[in-house]
Amino acid sequence: MNAGRIASVLHIVCASFVLWIVPAQLVFFADLVAFPVSLFLSLRDIITRYQLATDNNASLTRPDSDDQADAAADATTAETTALADGASHVLRQRAQNTDTTPTATSTDDESALQRESSADARGRRLPAGKTMLLIVKLALFAMVIDFVYRPLVTPAHDLFVFRPGYVSHTSAKLHIRYTDGGNLELRYRELLPRSSLLYENTDDDTSYDFAANTPWESAGEFAPPTNETDFTAISTLLNLQPSTRYLVELHCRQPTLHAQTALLGSVEFKTAPVPHTPSRLRFGSGSCIKPNFPYQPSWTPDIHGFRSMLDHSDSLDLIMFMGDFVYADVPLYFGPEAEDYRRLYRQVYAAQSSRRLMRKVPMLHVYDDHEIKNNWHDQDQPPMGSAMTAFDDYNGRANPPSSVPDASYYNFTYGNIAFYAWDTRRYRTHWETAERHEGATMLGLKQKQHFIEWLHDVNHTAAVKFVVSSVPVTTGWSNFDSSQDTWRGYPTERAEILNLTQHVPNLFYLSGDRHEMAAVELPSGNIEFSTSPISQFTFPLVGKFKKNRDGEHTIHYRRPGHVKYGILDVDTETDPDIPRITYSLYTTDVHQGKRPAWVYEAKGAPWR
Repeated sequence: MNAGRIASVLHIVCASFVLWIVPAQLVFFADLVAFPVSLFLSLRDIITRYQLATDNNASLTRPDSDDQADAAADATTAETTALADGASHVLRQRAQNTDTTPTATSTDDESALQRESSADARGRRLPAGKTMLLIVKLALFAMVIDFVYRPLVTPAHDLFVFRPGYVSHTSAKLHIRYTDGGNLELRYRELLPRSSLLYENTDDDTSYDFAANTPWESAGEFAPPTNETDFTAISTLLNLQPSTRYLVELHCRQPTLHAQTALLGSVEFKTAPVPHTPSRLRFGSGSCIKPNFPYQPSWTPDIHGFRSMLDHSDSLDLIMFMGDFVYADVPLYFGPEAEDYRRLYRQVYAAQSSRRLMRKVPMLHVYDDHEIKNNWHDQDQPPMGSAMTAFDDYNGRANPPSSVPDASYYNFTYGNIAFYAWDTRRYRTHWETAERHEGATMLGLKQKQHFIEWLHDVNHTAAVKFVVSSVPVTTGWSNFDSSQDTWRGYPTERAEILNLTQHVPNLFYLSGDRHEMAAVELPSGNIEFSTSPISQFTFPLVGKFKKNRDGEHTIHYRRPGHVKYGILDVDTETDPDIPRITYSLYTTDVHQGKRPAWVYEAKGAPWR
């Protein structure tokens, strides 16, 4: 196999790998080398073959007089005389043949001319196979460039965002991005059951029903966001009613003479029940998204997993997103500035499925390594500051407030269902240090103490508890970096926490990160549902999940699927003493994500 074929095969393999298997940085760099080499060698081969064919045809079709002149200039006198005698003999013979069979000779001459003309055309024609291969290689490289550099080419500077964030029983955070100026105003009203109410349309053709006597209320005007926060802002609605569905509109007062008001967008949400009351909650869980992966040529790249979740959005109360909302270093790291990170968030929010899903369902977030850099463990070292600025602008400030200043970990309740979301990146010690085995920590002393206090508070006041971790608690994953990056790399602190949670009834762990799914009963008796990716790659035939190790019991494991997410149904109303918790796994590989691929009903325990 020559160099050109090797370069072509390498380019096709690398490009296909980046676009449809794993968007790995090293593979992308390999393609950046393979493609220009392949292109140069292919073009050289095609041009050389074409030129040789053209030269050969020119020499075959050159006039006799030119041939004789060239031969006379280069040959000896004897050779010239012999050629001349031979030519005379041929002419006399041809004349005799013409006199005897004129029709046959004429036909033969015409056939010969046609064959020469056909050969000349074939010689001048570009090699079809090589030309087609060249087109394929150019198309693949164009798709790779589009996939990798789309955030730079279309930075979405004029992006508009309006979505609900954290919704309590009396308030709601609204996340806004708006760039055009003019004072903003929030107007809201209750949405009531559809059976006996008045029909009305909003700006995006969605139908709603209102009580005939329900007026619009205004939260007042406020100044538009500024460039300091990339034109993002949080506005909070207060004094709402518990367990009530609302429609909220965002209006802008245009800075004109007549001060006209324009409707920018609308969102809907349902407030949480009163704290400590029996409840029903249905929420989604998952992590890891990359716009337009697996790649599909499109003017408007989408997020395939969000599009699948839209099928269930009408019944979801919230979505818990557990990290890797953006991939700052996959397949290419654009830089350490805040704008380099913000650009990636804008790409996600610009996707049509993102706008539709987050307009209807509040989404809460924790961050993981790819919001900064792969396997981040350097605490507040750069580029942590820039990465967290972008995270706060687009996701963090819409989360529930933390009781600890400047902290990203938080807790909240939904009726008598309690959540605690860890920050597993900012405070962790470097796993390569000498203190890894004994003194290593993922949470840091302050966060861990805050978590322990929360455990004491909710132990017998919440029927069900969820602990949200961006990385898995289970030690089952053994591929690549899992022995250092997940809780498996912090065995002492992990054992300490599990020793505490084993005494807390109906406590479950939720996690993502590994691009696979596992439901595991941990040594503490708590169950972990680790689900990812919502829309990213999965490792094909690489690594192995080791089942039933270190005192764990593997309930279910699934590797295949670029789209995997969980939906949990929690019922503390039917039997207030023994709650029901049901986990459903959805993947587009099974039932196109319309119905669960696997369902598990956990056994609730008395908790009072």
